[in-house]
Amino acid sequence: MNLVAFSLRTKGTHNFLRRLWTVFARFGLTEQRTARALQALVTTLRQYGAYPTFFIPAVVLRRHVPLLRQIAASGAEIGIHGYVHNDYRTLTRQEQERQTRLAITAFSHSQISFAGFRNPYLGWTEEALAIFASLGFTYESNEAVIHDVIDLDTLSPLLRSGYEKSLHLFQAVPPSIYDLRPHCEGPLVRLPTSIPDDEMLFDRLRITDPQRIAAIWSEVMARVYALGGLYTLNLHPERGLLCQAALRGLLDYATHQPEPVWIARLGEIARWWRERCQFRFDFTPAGPQRWQVRLLSSPRAHVQTRQLTVLARFSASEGKQTAQGELQQQEWLVEAERCPAIALSPATPPTVMAFLQEQGYAVLQTSPEKATTYSLFLDLPAGLGASPREQREHRRQLVGQIEALSAPLLSFAPWPTPYRAALAISSDIDSVTIQDFFLRIVEVARASRLSL
Repeated sequence: MNLVAFSLRTKGTHNFLRRLWTVFARFGLTEQRTARALQALVTTLRQYGAYPTFFIPAVVLRRHVPLLRQIAASGAEIGIHGYVHNDYRTLTRQEQERQTRLAITAFSHSQISFAGFRNPYLGWTEEALAIFASLGFTYESNEAVIHDVIDLDTLSPLLRSGYEKSLHLFQAVPPSIYDLRPHCEGPLVRLPTSIPDDEMLFDRLRITDPQRIAAIWSEVMARVYALGGLYTLNLHPERGLLCQAALRGLLDYATHQPEPVWIARLGEIARWWRERCQFRFDFTPAGPQRWQVRLLSSPRAHVQTRQLTVLARFSASEGKQTAQGELQQQEWLVEAERCPAIALSPATPPTVMAFLQEQGYAVLQTSPEKATTYSLFLDLPAGLGASPREQREHRRQLVGQIEALSAPLLSFAPWPTPYRAALAISSDIDSVTIQDFFLRIVEVARASRLSL
């Protein structure tokens, strides 16, 4: 991979040359500038009872281990951002795995723990997901969701071209309820990342006014909040001080919503999603339009009810101390026009039930003869599609269909009580010093030669 040619293609000549100038303005010959920016991000988040998640390439980490240990000790989470800062989409599967293993080794030798992976340029591949899962990562944060908060018609051709290049680079998809929620692929939790980020606004669109940036990010938060999703903002430390006021504006907005927004590190969110994936509903008829419902969940679960009446509740764990994440059983007696669950035909493969359970819905299997007993009956013998692209599209459509359903339904909310949505502030530490930035060219070229 030729990093200069790659940058020219993905940024354009004008933005590439401008980028070289900003490197000298934002980085120093020592760690001091970046250390100050990282600490500013940590301090700002701490004022809101939260901490950020930082991702760093392993070769950069090796040159700045004491700094990253200090940042980790301050409460920030550290994740892997590749071995070198290259695009996994240009690598073979074998090379993706080799470089991922090298990154893990470097982190282990540095005695810095990690759980997540974010690819440089958000350049994830299907092969990479399998590699991350096999090597024990808990989560990855690469899927880009683009929010339509920029009026492209007002942009000059130069700015619009640079912005659209970034959308193509990040493989961005439009927002939906499904795309703004975490989801599992095997043992790996996938956490979406929302754009535009700081680089797109500050460098590509030349939007540098902190109030305007805060307004844009707050608008994204408003849209994510309305859909009950996760807003992962990526704010590079080189612009950490430049965007500090904008970040405060976003955090102020998020913390003044009618229902709280959970501000957390990505690792915390991934652990919650894994915990939530274990939650279950079970139904037993208890008379005309009545059902006894057994709920298995942790104390943090928030149960959503739609078009039904809860007549009685009983907790088998009442009065007992339960650890965080420990599941407990409740029994409810509910009254509704139909059983408040989604029913699947026997021909529908188990993967559909697993997906709906992960999304938090009450789901069971029944015969077509009993279809009208339930709020929604699905007969999907072909499952959710063959290719990953088909599966993602079918998942979006199915979640949208269920969320629009006007019928009784029980489900587990996406977020722990009492939160409606989630916000994570992340940061890719691509370089710490000027030397790091220009060493990237050499390191990426060297890694490319080794893969031949």
